[in-house]
Amino acid sequence: MATVCIAAFWKGERDEQLTAGALLLSWVATMVLLDPRWIGPQWGSFIADGALLIFLVALALRSTKYWPIFAAGFHLLAVATHSARMIDPRMGAWAYATAAVIWADMVIMALAVGTWNTWRSQRHPAIADGDPGTDPGDTRR
Repeated sequence: MATVCIAAFWKGERDEQLTAGALLLSWVATMVLLDPRWIGPQWGSFIADGALLIFLVALALRSTKYWPIFAAGFHLLAVATHSARMIDPRMGAWAYATAAVIWADMVIMALAVGTWNTWRSQRHPAIADGDPGTDPGDTRR
């Protein structure tokens, strides 16, 4: 996560940088509010994840990029995992923690892809414009 966030701050545009900041803030809030016993639902993590979900959905709705849609969708699944644990307390702590890690990793992966695509489009502006560099019908040799 640290590597992806550093890359997002360094090579990303505003969407990537804001998301990296929101992820780091959510991570700090989760660590501060974490119940190390994992006996019941992680209420602090649920609140931090709910706030991050609101941010990601708002970003996905206003962004011209596609990766925020995937990040918001994966994070919605993380919040749904918290909800499932609240509904059924018999859900095992191992399954709960594993699902939380998987969905968090997928959100980070979406940010990594977004940062990579932004960096690539900055290096090769023709890629960002969708311009192949030739007239329609021409063949490349």
